[in-house]
Amino acid sequence: MTHVSVTRLLRSTVAAVLTLLFGVGLAAFGVLFAVTEAPGGARDLRAYEAAARCPAPPSAPADCRWTQEFTVSGGRLPNSRRQPNRLVLNGADGTRRETSYDSGGPVFEKGERVTGTVWRGLLTEISSGEFSQKTYDFPADMRARALISALITVPSGLVMTAACAWRLGRRAVPDPTPGMVATLGLAVGLFFAGLFSPLFVGGSGDDPWLVAAVWLPIAAVLTVVARVYVTRKRAADTVTGEDAHGVTPAGRP
Repeated sequence: MTHVSVTRLLRSTVAAVLTLLFGVGLAAFGVLFAVTEAPGGARDLRAYEAAARCPAPPSAPADCRWTQEFTVSGGRLPNSRRQPNRLVLNGADGTRRETSYDSGGPVFEKGERVTGTVWRGLLTEISSGEFSQKTYDFPADMRARALISALITVPSGLVMTAACAWRLGRRAVPDPTPGMVATLGLAVGLFFAGLFSPLFVGGSGDDPWLVAAVWLPIAAVLTVVARVYVTRKRAADTVTGEDAHGVTPAGRP
């Protein structure tokens, strides 16, 4: 089904142009996001790590860190690893907070007492005994996210652009060649490989090196599959062409 869809797409000049523009946009987005976010991407994380303890409970969002006791009053467990854990926390002063964190983190029971860390008005961490969990409001290292975004978008965008440019350069040929089909199929495969690679490393999904370690073998396999497809398709086309001219290939009865 994928092969048929890619072939039909490349047969249409309009579709090929639109796909080329999408590929250019995909690659440009990855590069632009990396260039704009990476240089100062650790600013908030460093500010958080350097923040001192607040001398008193802050009445407004502050750059110091304050710890507060909460009671878990409710929550929701995820149905899959893609969904976060959600908690509802109540403070002794009547404060009510809702927070979420990675599904691989600890499960806090209703009625359990936990300690929350508040920074700039955000609940960044929850701890109970030996367990400590970062919430989704914990300041992220945008450098890592920028690199992961570039990994997802830049290779697939460039390969997609190359496949469509190749096809548009040979518009006089009615059907795309096996190489064109395989190249565009590879681009689609690389995009989804990058998109799902962070999910395979669980709580380390923000580590660009681990994500790359997952993505690279998948990309290598996809490249080999594309090459095998081209080789077999050309061989099959050669045999079909020989039969059409009434020539019996060597080795066939």
